[in-house]
Amino acid sequence: MRLASGGRVLLGERRAGDPPLPGELEDALREWAAFAVRVAGSGGPAEREMLQRRGRQLAVRLADALGRTVTYTDPVSGRVEAVPAPQTGPIPRRTDDAEPTPWATGLTISAFTAVVVVVGDVAVSSAFAEAFGLLWVPANILVAIGLAPSLHLLRFTPFWRWPAIGTAAGLVIAWVVLLLGQLG
Repeated sequence: MRLASGGRVLLGERRAGDPPLPGELEDALREWAAFAVRVAGSGGPAEREMLQRRGRQLAVRLADALGRTVTYTDPVSGRVEAVPAPQTGPIPRRTDDAEPTPWATGLTISAFTAVVVVVGDVAVSSAFAEAFGLLWVPANILVAIGLAPSLHLLRFTPFWRWPAIGTAAGLVIAWVVLLLGQLG
């Protein structure tokens, strides 16, 4: 890896088994090259040190991406050094790359939210029914229609899916309680 004329980074010879470089690494190399063109000749000591440090970091990332040793040419001093690929390799990731679902905690949160929603909806609807008669029905329908899009969007959000499930269940239970209250 060395800086060529025109601010390009020459990666040396590409081997047949080399994987393609990630786009963000290529962007970082181009950014470093543009910075190197400005700093290598006329930059101050702090800028030159930062240029050298960032170049070594990118060389390590490049060696890791290629899985082999790369040669790094320092644009300030001209010194050439071999940068080996890290021995540890990438951080192992699970295949699904997701956390396990906390069912016990989540269902507890859902149950608590459902109880709060049932108590709140039944209390407000009962007070509304005493004051305005059967107008509690369209009011409750409007509340359910208003909450539906938000509850639908929250179903995939890691924590908020549990209160969303509890709210939906609480509204259904409140409707059953309110309708049974009208019968009896």
